[in-house]
Amino acid sequence: MLLLFVFLLSCNKAEVYYHYRHIDKGRWYSDSVIQFQIDAAALTQGMPYDLSIEISTNGRYPYRDIWMQVTHNLVDTIPQSEALHFRVADDYGHWLGDGVGGLYQLSLPLHLSIPLDTTFGYVVQLRQIMDANPLPGIEKIGLKVEMSDKRERGGS
Repeated sequence: MLLLFVFLLSCNKAEVYYHYRHIDKGRWYSDSVIQFQIDAAALTQGMPYDLSIEISTNGRYPYRDIWMQVTHNLVDTIPQSEALHFRVADDYGHWLGDGVGGLYQLSLPLHLSIPLDTTFGYVVQLRQIMDANPLPGIEKIGLKVEMSDKRERGGS
């Protein structure tokens, strides 16, 4: 049993950054920008990384999707901004992530196998762009950066 546990742990990707920001009273206002700063010292030159947005909601989140404006300097030194649409529940309202007791967690892919440089830090900013202001039911928003494992996606 212990060997199986050690094996499963060794198969996990190496997380280099994993931080959450708490949303006050579970209400995310459209003018509230959530910022994450990735320290370049935690990165390995030439390695590809997977980045994901981590979202934690409670039972009061009323939608099946979420729109976010994501501004980052991941692919260029000049920040780029894009509107991203993520599905968080199926057509019947069942949450697509994991959850228990009315709290739900979902990992939303942002960039896969992106090479990051170790010479400067990266900044990722998130802002909700839904019609609701504030957006209810959002408990926490996070960013996770981990070393990419291309074999999982059929790469060589």
